[in-house]
Amino acid sequence: MLKIFQLLFLSILSLTCFGQKYIKPFIGLNFSDRLLSSEFSQRKDSLNQSDKIKAFPTAGVQFLFEKEPGREVYVGVVYSESGFVRERFNYKFRDTVHPELGQIFDLSQGADKNVFFTYRFKYVEIPLGFNFQFTPRQYMNTFTGWFNAGLTPSLLIKQNMTIFLEGFSMKGKNRFKFDETGYGAAKFNLAFQTGSRFDIKLNSKLWVTLDALFRIHLLKTASNSNENLRLVNLSGHLGLRYEVGNY
Repeated sequence: MLKIFQLLFLSILSLTCFGQKYIKPFIGLNFSDRLLSSEFSQRKDSLNQSDKIKAFPTAGVQFLFEKEPGREVYVGVVYSESGFVRERFNYKFRDTVHPELGQIFDLSQGADKNVFFTYRFKYVEIPLGFNFQFTPRQYMNTFTGWFNAGLTPSLLIKQNMTIFLEGFSMKGKNRFKFDETGYGAAKFNLAFQTGSRFDIKLNSKLWVTLDALFRIHLLKTASNSNENLRLVNLSGHLGLRYEVGNY
């Protein structure tokens, strides 16, 4: 891992040979899901029906370097959350929701007893890649469109699981948070990223940016004794791209 970060550091230093420099802070949402594999086909089919996409926050800053018109190299630092929701319906009296919560002793019959488990993985990421302008340069006074491709090394800083009880309560509450997810998550991962960006010009140095990105972990994200999973994200970012000068 140390060699990877050393290589990234040297790559960043090499960017000083580029001409125009921009900074782009942004915020956004990751619409996250997982790809699951398991030797138990019945379990895999069941989880594929119960697991749903969930939106998670992300924010960061990118540094953009343009030596040739319409060609950018980017590097950034990003805080990113990903995961998914697992839905379980129609729990019954004395069913176990989670080992630390124990059995259900709520005797109410007026509502279905449903539980929503949110699995959350939090990362610090260092995206590195290229942007290629695909809109005609004659429109640059108004807007520009870019295609992007790159790799994103990521370091796991925390994982947790939240549980929401619908239609009943346990221990006087209907929301719980646990640091253990039931999965052993990899501390380091590498994602492939691609997508597009549109910049709307405000003045000679400032643009509003809109990104739509697809990202998938190339390495296993997490696993337990029954299944392995890799996270995938469709992300939307809103940011500002500011030209800080030539060098």
